Amino acid sequence: MPQSTEIKTAQDWARQNKTARRVSYALILGCMVTFAMGQTILFTLLGPLGREIGLQEYQVGLITTCSGLAMALIQPVWGRRSDHWGRKAVIVFGLIAYGLTTILFTYFVQIGLWGWVAPLPLFGMLVIARVLYALTSSGIQPAASAFVADTTEGRERTQGLALVGAAAGVGTAAGPVLGASLVGIGVLVPLYTAAGLALVMGTTALLFLREPPAHVRATPKNRLRVLDTRILPYLIITLFLLTAAAGTYQTAAFYVQDRLSTGTAGTAQLVGWAMGAAAIVTILTQGVVVQWLKPAPAVLVRVGLLIGTTAFIFLSYTKAYEGLVFGYMIMGVSVGLLNPGLLSAASLSVGADEQGAVAGLVGSAMSAGFIFGPALGAGLYEYGQIVPLQVNAVIMGVMLVGSLFLAFGPRSAHLEQPGRGRPPAKGSGHPQGFEGLR
Repeated sequence: MPQSTEIKTAQDWARQNKTARRVSYALILGCMVTFAMGQTILFTLLGPLGREIGLQEYQVGLITTCSGLAMALIQPVWGRRSDHWGRKAVIVFGLIAYGLTTILFTYFVQIGLWGWVAPLPLFGMLVIARVLYALTSSGIQPAASAFVADTTEGRERTQGLALVGAAAGVGTAAGPVLGASLVGIGVLVPLYTAAGLALVMGTTALLFLREPPAHVRATPKNRLRVLDTRILPYLIITLFLLTAAAGTYQTAAFYVQDRLSTGTAGTAQLVGWAMGAAAIVTILTQGVVVQWLKPAPAVLVRVGLLIGTTAFIFLSYTKAYEGLVFGYMIMGVSVGLLNPGLLSAASLSVGADEQGAVAGLVGSAMSAGFIFGPALGAGLYEYGQIVPLQVNAVIMGVMLVGSLFLAFGPRSAHLEQPGRGRPPAKGSGHPQGFEGLR
């Protein structure tokens, strides 16, 4: 079937099934909230919990690094599977797996707190639990993004993907707030709560989520490659962005605890409120600013990188807790612009039969940031509390300069031809990716 017919089929489904589309979109956004919430709860707790069960800072970083490696490797596979199996199957499986593996991880932490297992074998057990989580639940994000891409195009796609990002932002904000609220009941209660919510959300999606049929019939002959020049620039920027962000989040608990001499619960609360404030700003940026102004992907990426560079410079000079919160809020604006800008630029660069694949590759680049970011941040922290922030400022600045030489623009030829993982021919009049460098 010609690809243009598939695109019309998905759009017709959206127009003719408005109620089903609204319900499905609400469920997709709810799934992203749940997924992101569990992530940020863990960020606020893992640092101080790791110290309490006898782990070193580098071991805490390696737990996140190992899960990031597994996720980076498997996420493109899940993206391609969603092109064939459907978005719903991948999302439901991912949420159920997320809940179960989070319960397993939390139980391992619990027996560490009880002193049943020595720190070294406990470290291995925690790594295994997080790797299982990554291998089984990493299809949620690419499938959710591809669901939106199935029924949108042009700047409407940028807005739709921004809403997906805003939903993740809601989860990012709710996670620390929920963690800070529940940690007084028990330090592990927030993690068990996140697992339970994932199981409930997965069951709800199984019962009520519907999706357009076009991508199920898509059978691209060639696999979308990471070195495809249409998408490679966006993957590089995404990788470096998440490396900087993950390193900052990983060391936030150490920074607050060392600066303010707080205990485990106190540190979790302070970091939770700071990250929650940043997430609220990200939500407003994606859910209000992007929806209202409708900026092009190029504007989102370049302005986002400029603001991000400014945020890390500010964070490296501030010493008070209030300054840390404000710096995170500036960084929240940057993330709120960059996420939809990069994802929509990559999505608009490929064909309709490659939407799951490209979402998987972008998600893989994000996950790869969690491979390098936590270990790099924790390692640099040992040389100085502000060293990770200074390095991140340099990373963002270099990406900003590089983006100025990058030509953005949708490859309109993909509306007539199935995607084949190839860059547009020279002289096509549609510069994209590295083809647009000059």
